[in-house]
Amino acid sequence: MSIHQQIREQITHLKGGKILFPTDFRGLGSDSAIKMSLSRIASEGDLKRLSHGIYMKPKPSSKKGDFIPTHEEIAIAIANREEIRIKPAGLYALYVLGFNTDMPAALTYVTDGEPRKILIGERAIVFKATTPKKLSMKGPISSLIIQALEEIGKVNLTSDTQQKIKVALSKEAPQNLIDDIKKAPAWIYNLLIKIKTDTN
Repeated sequence: MSIHQQIREQITHLKGGKILFPTDFRGLGSDSAIKMSLSRIASEGDLKRLSHGIYMKPKPSSKKGDFIPTHEEIAIAIANREEIRIKPAGLYALYVLGFNTDMPAALTYVTDGEPRKILIGERAIVFKATTPKKLSMKGPISSLIIQALEEIGKVNLTSDTQQKIKVALSKEAPQNLIDDIKKAPAWIYNLLIKIKTDTN
C-alpha cells in the first residue's frame, strides 16, 4: 500500500471534526511525501485545510456548511500535539475574563513553545515566548488577570476594571491566588494584594 493510500486509510477511521497535522502521520513516509498526500486529499475534498500544515476531517454541521473548530480548539490542539504549555494573554485574556465583549482579531497566548503567528480565516493565533514563571501560575482566573493587567498597564487601569477584577478574584481558589500573586510584577502584586485585602 502506498504512503498516500495508508494516510487516506487512517483518515477514514477518524471522527469528523478531528484536527490533523502532518506529524500525525510520521512513520508512513518522508515529511514531504506526507505533506503532498494531505494537500492532495484536501484538494479532493476529504480534508479541510484550516491553515498551513493544519487540517480537519470534515464534519457535517446543523448549520449551513461544514463544522469549523474554534480558534481556541485549534490552539489547544496545536499545544497538545507539540506538548507545549499555553495561556491566554493580552487582549484575548481580557476577552476570556469577560472584561471585553469583542473577540480580538488575534488570539494571543504565552507559551514555552516556538513563537509564531497562524492565520486562520479572518483571525490569527499568536504564540509568544514567555518565562517559565508565567506559565507556572496555577489559578485559571488569577493567572489570566495578571496577564490582562500587563496588557492594560498601570496608567490605563480604571476603577471599573478594578471592580471587575475584584469580582473575578472572588471566584479563584484562595491558595491559587496567593501563589500566583507572588509571581506577578511588583505593581500588579501591590494592586492585587490591596484588592484581596479590601475584599476580606
